Amino acid sequence: MHLWWQYGIAVCMVAFLILTLYGIRLLRRADAALKQAEAALREVQQQVTQTTGESERLFKASTVLVEDLQGKLTAADAWFKAANETGEAMNRVSRSVKVMSQTVEHSVLEARRAVHNNQDTVNDLMELTTAGIHLWHRLQACKRSKSKE
Repeated sequence: MHLWWQYGIAVCMVAFLILTLYGIRLLRRADAALKQAEAALREVQQQVTQTTGESERLFKASTVLVEDLQGKLTAADAWFKAANETGEAMNRVSRSVKVMSQTVEHSVLEARRAVHNNQDTVNDLMELTTAGIHLWHRLQACKRSKSKE
């Protein structure tokens, strides 16, 4: 019976050695897997850092673009306001010109009616004016002839 006990201990020792070898192998594989995972994590962290930097640059560029766009929109608003005011001024000028044109037209029509209604008076006035001019010329001629004498 002594022999069985020694065989049992030997089998336990062999089993312990096999288990230890598998444990060491498992630990090495786990260590290799951890190193690989660590390298992958470093790579991901590096990509995240790059992405963060690019995102910050994009955000800054977007901010500058939005500020520039706001400035241009403000300038465009001022331009549209000025154009609107110019349009309103042009409408006022157009209305004023129209009123003046109507007034002038009305005055011309009234003058034409007055001239037409007073044609005889105008004819008489023209005759008197012509006679006055003839008298003026004769008076001037008389003055010249008296000056020469």
